[in-house]
Amino acid sequence: MNNGSHPTIDDLISLKVPVKAKANPSGDKIAYTVRTTNWNKNRYENLLLVYFVPTGEEVHLTHSGDVTDFHWRGDNDILMLKGEEEKKAQIWMFENLFGEPMQLIEHETGVESFKLADSGLLFLAENPEKKKNQDLTNKFGEVTHFEMEESASALYYTEPSRVKDYVNLTKITIEDQVKEIPKPFIEVSEILPPMKIIEFYYNDSRIFLNTRPKDPLVYNSQAESYVIDIDLKQALEEHMGGGAWEGSFVKMNLPEQASIAAVNPSGKSLLITYKERDRKFYTQADIWHLELDDLEEPQYPKMKKLTEALDRDIGYIEWGAHGIFLSYANETVIVYANLTLDGKVNKIDLDEIHGDFAFNISDGGYLAFIGANAELFNEVYYTPLPVTQEPSLIRITDYNHQFEDWDMGIVETIEWESVDGTRIQGIMRKPSGFDPSKKYPLLFDVHGGPASFNREILLEPYDYQRYPVVQFNNIGVLILKPNYRGSIGRGQTFKELNVNNLGVGDLWDLESAIDHLDEEGYIDTENVGCMGWSQGGYISAFAGLRSSRFKAVSVGAGISDWYTYHISNDIPQFTNHYLSSNPWDNPKIYEKTAPITGIKTAKTPTLIQHGAKDKRVPLSNAMEIYRALKAKEVPVELFIYPEMAHPITKPRECRAVMQQNLDWFVHYLVDSESEPVPKYWDKK
Repeated sequence: MNNGSHPTIDDLISLKVPVKAKANPSGDKIAYTVRTTNWNKNRYENLLLVYFVPTGEEVHLTHSGDVTDFHWRGDNDILMLKGEEEKKAQIWMFENLFGEPMQLIEHETGVESFKLADSGLLFLAENPEKKKNQDLTNKFGEVTHFEMEESASALYYTEPSRVKDYVNLTKITIEDQVKEIPKPFIEVSEILPPMKIIEFYYNDSRIFLNTRPKDPLVYNSQAESYVIDIDLKQALEEHMGGGAWEGSFVKMNLPEQASIAAVNPSGKSLLITYKERDRKFYTQADIWHLELDDLEEPQYPKMKKLTEALDRDIGYIEWGAHGIFLSYANETVIVYANLTLDGKVNKIDLDEIHGDFAFNISDGGYLAFIGANAELFNEVYYTPLPVTQEPSLIRITDYNHQFEDWDMGIVETIEWESVDGTRIQGIMRKPSGFDPSKKYPLLFDVHGGPASFNREILLEPYDYQRYPVVQFNNIGVLILKPNYRGSIGRGQTFKELNVNNLGVGDLWDLESAIDHLDEEGYIDTENVGCMGWSQGGYISAFAGLRSSRFKAVSVGAGISDWYTYHISNDIPQFTNHYLSSNPWDNPKIYEKTAPITGIKTAKTPTLIQHGAKDKRVPLSNAMEIYRALKAKEVPVELFIYPEMAHPITKPRECRAVMQQNLDWFVHYLVDSESEPVPKYWDKK
């Protein structure tokens, strides 16, 4: 991978990236999706493929569109959630993996997610009639009641055989009479009061729901769980016969903000995720076991904590016929493990391959996942024997061939001591010809979150969507991705080290890294930069406005000050938790942790990038920094992406973000004769 060829930004964005993998029950077929880049339509698309284990044959099931999820139905049928360019995602089925897929669902508002249930499937979508509320629109026009609108969230059930019968019947029915034929699905959630359904599970004639009262995230603290008792097959039968169907529900008496994480295959118990100490953003949730009996009684006394000794954030969990399996961040890698009902966590040996948080274990016990490490890009792996038998891994793809002629540099984990003695880790990317006797420019690449982390793998998603770290390596710039205080993977104590210390402690971690690398002797302390998105953008803004040690910074969707953020974003409780108060009750902590507080002495050239439709970090944050620096005559540029929200999700816009960062830091860290904002950005 270090043969000297330097990939372009377009090369990185155009990479084919394995995304999700699932084995069928027998383990003889592995289905997986691969993200591709459609430059003509300016969109990323996930294509669905199937690998046949006995023959090694690989078949493309789709060649266009975007497959966001899929499930095996037995060994030979696949159901997928697929959207087209201008069409919302719908559910399709490949029978026996042959021919064209059959569309099972064509829902007006599109399908959000689906799962198999008995001989049919449950799918989550919005009820189009509730969403439109046409009577109010006709009378008052387009107006919304801020954070008070009733949710249109709905859960439906259907069966493929019923859909086939319906389609065949409509073909031989007079057009005017087709509307009289009952459609082959029921809205299971119509027996519930209006609520936002977040997640659902099915087992043994019971549907388990995690909900909140309304759509906005400010209602997350009011999360509740429900159980619907219903014979789905009989209910659909009654509906198709023109009759009324029956079902009942009960609200579970769980502790505040507890939610269902998984259902035992027998249907007799649940796994619950719950923060026992408090409900703060930064508090880790544990996994608890709960036997099902009288669900209306208080459940907390009956819950048994399973992960007390783990002290890690759980990324993903499954409970199947072969046991409970979960993933969690551990320092700079992701670990897969088996969790027993007596609280033992048994790590799964993945042969130096590190999985993503999501994985799949089929009904037959076969593990399939996307894996990578510091020298290997994402590939699809599976176990040829059930995972409980400690089998070896088999890799079935070769997407690393895309890198054969590319110089990808060196990826490794480093560690240093921060100002207060805290040990901080980070991912260092060095040029492949790294010489410790030379002085290199240093560029921090700061992750968002803050409850996230950087992984020791060849390429992380930001590396081919937002920040051109490979290109920087190829021109002799060191990249350091710090897992600053508040990151996951180091336990509860580390995760809350930034509480009431946002920005301040983060800057300690960055500046101490500069000192550490200076002592190592291979960085040019006069040429240090910082870039990041979201919380990483906030830290970059803090570094640029509050420190004199950075030559230039790039602020992606960053916070200017927590007051501006608190009054305008979609999760205002974030600041209440991390700063222990709101801005009216404790303005001093908001001033202490705000980048904009440093404006009087700010001198650092700043590139700002922001989506106009961003609700998580509204555009006002970017404009505040821009106006302030402009008034101070500090070099500043603001690029606004009119159609983007918080993340940047389209290839051409990703190209722009990466190119702007490359131009900016090449000028300030490498070649002062270059243009920080080349003239091609001037549309005139």
